[in-house]
Amino acid sequence: MAVTPTPCACGGGGSGEPGEACCAPSITSTLLCRPDGTTVLLLARSGCTACGSPPAEPELVGWLDPANGEFTHGPAPEDAGPCGTEDCASVTVLRLCDQDCVPFLRHLVHDCTGAVISSVDTTPDGVTPYTPAGTVGDCADCQRCVPEPMCPGFAGLTGPETWTIPAATESVSLSVACGPVTVYPCAGATDGVQINECGVSLQWVAPGTECRPGVLCDSFRIEVPEGSAVYVSWLSAGCGDES
Repeated sequence: MAVTPTPCACGGGGSGEPGEACCAPSITSTLLCRPDGTTVLLLARSGCTACGSPPAEPELVGWLDPANGEFTHGPAPEDAGPCGTEDCASVTVLRLCDQDCVPFLRHLVHDCTGAVISSVDTTPDGVTPYTPAGTVGDCADCQRCVPEPMCPGFAGLTGPETWTIPAATESVSLSVACGPVTVYPCAGATDGVQINECGVSLQWVAPGTECRPGVLCDSFRIEVPEGSAVYVSWLSAGCGDES
């Protein structure tokens, strides 16, 4: 089970002395078989050593069940061993990218004829299950997406008034000039959250990805009663009409 870490350049900051070594630990897997005919993937990870030192011994991480993608820390089951006397079954690990250019590992289990009999997808750490989004391909062919334009919006509200969220809004910031004000966020009390203190500032953000912005729920709204005043700013994909 050979494991070779991917090294980074050694550097001494111009001092002429070797600096700290850094590396991206590699993951390798070995196919083991059990008496009932099922297989497991034994996973090992490389370590990092000081610059110029011999590679560290690989560390046993755990094992994967190809049938369900479940990962278990520690050594393989006691009844797992080499697959047959000829040990012809094998496993290969492919580094692929999904439609959002997110890299992941695909572990392919082959039988003695070379045919793929099962596969498991994990994140680059080799153990965390991963579900690809859409089309899967070679990372070398992955085209980085063009970020979608984001348009800011701003409104000063005096009551009585209700502000409703524009479509495709990723974030909303609220500054209470004079309370009270009631906010109906995407998660929380169905009756809304009342903010009484003046000068309070709050923000809600929907996490996005490198290729796609996040989107807050379309039920988000802010109710400003008579005598109250707030400032609202937001960031939305595209440039739609303000609500």
